[in-house]
Amino acid sequence: MRTSSLCFSLLLVACTPAPIATDAASGDDAGSDAGHDAARSDAGPDSFARDASWSDAGMEHTDYGSAGPHPVGNVRVTMVDRTAARMLPVEIWYPAAESARVAATTGQPLTAFEQGTAHATALSDLAARAPTTCIRAQTRSAAAPAAATPTAPWPAVVFSHCHGCMRFDVAEVAERLASHGIVVAAPDHLEDTHWDTTLAPLDGTYLAVRASDVSSVLDRLLDATAAEVPVDLRGHIDAAHVGVMGHSYGAITTGAVVMSDARFVAALAIAAPLSAFGAHVADIHVPYLFVLAQEDNSIGSVGDRVIRADYAAIGGPAWLVEVADAGHFSFSDIAGLHSSWNAGCGMGMRQDVPHAAFTYIDNVAARELASDVAAAFFASTLLGDPAAVNELSALDVPAYVSMHD
Repeated sequence: MRTSSLCFSLLLVACTPAPIATDAASGDDAGSDAGHDAARSDAGPDSFARDASWSDAGMEHTDYGSAGPHPVGNVRVTMVDRTAARMLPVEIWYPAAESARVAATTGQPLTAFEQGTAHATALSDLAARAPTTCIRAQTRSAAAPAAATPTAPWPAVVFSHCHGCMRFDVAEVAERLASHGIVVAAPDHLEDTHWDTTLAPLDGTYLAVRASDVSSVLDRLLDATAAEVPVDLRGHIDAAHVGVMGHSYGAITTGAVVMSDARFVAALAIAAPLSAFGAHVADIHVPYLFVLAQEDNSIGSVGDRVIRADYAAIGGPAWLVEVADAGHFSFSDIAGLHSSWNAGCGMGMRQDVPHAAFTYIDNVAARELASDVAAAFFASTLLGDPAAVNELSALDVPAYVSMHD
């Protein structure tokens, strides 16, 4: 049976933790959980502290912990990749005109993402059987409304989904970004979606294909003549403020993207290390935010240690958000939609306490957290709000946050 998660053995074979270069991780074993625990208790310069100016009396700031001023629209288009060999289904979330407010608030069922496609019935069947406490059954976006009139070009983020997943893997996060004025585009990586009978391999060769998919989507977004881009977004994407975001194999993809395409100036990686296929993270200098699930049984505790090592060794400014009781799919709209995506839904087993059962963090809270984190990070790096990342120090669920320059 195929699986949509990164396997434990892959990380053991392909991931050698990089040396940790920060003072906070200077224990006997810098890549070990003991070294990490020491870092968590360190109140030195690697601790995340709120900027005092952010909370000054009378200081106005945007709340990225809730939806922004724009209603959100989403539309599915097809884009040809730069090799002209791949026809990529791409979901675009964008700030919508005020006339879409009611429709966006009402939202659409999860099944609408495949409405009118060959996968519509299969997705409906999955949704009918899935635990309603885990999946996100209803969006908060309207179907293909007019876009808001921009006062300046919109920043953009391209999202890369997990192995064997779909482009709407983290639709709630995409909606939050779009509500704050950031366009999000997410391709289905062909040969690596849930609908493919045989999945592409988890290796560096296909990783390059994924990275090319992401860059191809940006090519089309930035082409003011691209017929597949909604007409009222054409020519309104800010080429100087573009980020990449990914989950699982998509998180690994973000590393390949920023190392091959200098147009991407910020990146967010959810639940996987960048160095799984040998990327030299010290050579990455764009701002990076890592989201780590502390009970991730898809990559295991060894995978989490590699994420911590990547965070510590990366060449540019970085943030690490660790979420207690979170699993590999806790942050995803599709948690529990299929048995491949149960890690993070309902009950699980602790990674470092054998046979210890526990309940994963509530999926609604986990998705909200991921949305908060992504909005604050990309507001800082793409919208130019220097105070935005301070919101990371005020998360509403148990989480550990650190940063380094």
